[in-house]
Amino acid sequence: MEENEMDGMTYLTVAYLGMIVGLAVWTWTVVTRSKSIEARLEAVEASVGVSAAEADSVAKEVDA
Repeated sequence: MEENEMDGMTYLTVAYLGMIVGLAVWTWTVVTRSKSIEARLEAVEASVGVSAAEADSVAKEVDA
């Protein structure tokens, strides 16, 4: 009986660790994509000759 309970705890521990690793991988992916998108957006703004403040309507409202 005690052995089965320990197996359940081991399973639960592995499941939680798997969830934590999964969340870490997902977070890493989101941060990496965000940095990539930001770099691409800056490149587009530079090629068009528009600053970030000019390209963002919210920034225009804040500056006014």
